[in-house]
Amino acid sequence: MKIIEYFASEDQARWLEQIKRSDWSAGQFLYGLLRDGRMKELCGESTKVLLLTEDEKLLSFCTYARQDDIREPSLTPWIGFAYTFPEFRGKRRIGKLLERAYALAKADGYAHTYISTGETGLYEKYGYTFYKTMKDMHGKDSRVYRNEIVTVDYSQVLGMRVNGTIDRPLGSSHPRHPEMVYPINYGYVDGIYAGDGAEQDVYVFGVREPIRSFAGKVVAVLHRLNDCEDKWIVSMDGSVPDRDEIMQAIEFQEQYFMGELYL
Repeated sequence: MKIIEYFASEDQARWLEQIKRSDWSAGQFLYGLLRDGRMKELCGESTKVLLLTEDEKLLSFCTYARQDDIREPSLTPWIGFAYTFPEFRGKRRIGKLLERAYALAKADGYAHTYISTGETGLYEKYGYTFYKTMKDMHGKDSRVYRNEIVTVDYSQVLGMRVNGTIDRPLGSSHPRHPEMVYPINYGYVDGIYAGDGAEQDVYVFGVREPIRSFAGKVVAVLHRLNDCEDKWIVSMDGSVPDRDEIMQAIEFQEQYFMGELYL
């Protein structure tokens, strides 16, 4: 999967045509705004339209903007027009776009991101909490959710020497989802417990064969934004994989969660 920003794309016509296929009135409204060149006039010049794609297909989209249908200038930025096409639902695809919006908001120095919605029990899955009910630009009540932007101090973890057990070796299948095959050794640190009350989970790099135990150094931490536990990245051979290498190796599982990688 790949995230494309619509206004930076060289193939806007392709993506606009796919946005047009959405079976949602707000999606059709977004299509009209983009077609007519009015999107930034309504939501701000810095507006981004984030597109989650796979090959030539559009899976999900949303906007990241200073304004949305709640016209309250003290609250910003907003995630709007969040939509996943029916054939791609059930795998939390929109979470990857919310993850990107979170990263953009953090880089821009904001304390929160906001979502205006009529849904209950949806955005809580992505780390959002109900803020309050407000009037939208049409005078209708809307539920406003927000997500806090945080920075976690992992200075006591990064560089730590650890050892532990591999309970899901490279090539094995997830015990509850047999279609998920581990392309990397996955296990836990002996004697250190995570936020879920179980021993701390790790992805182990620096070895290309199935193993049963490990000893190495923590070189990164994946902080899950919508879960109670983090994942430690451990190197057995002393090498430090770069961000892209780590994210590609763990995407098989982390694609279903929102996360932020600390190196």
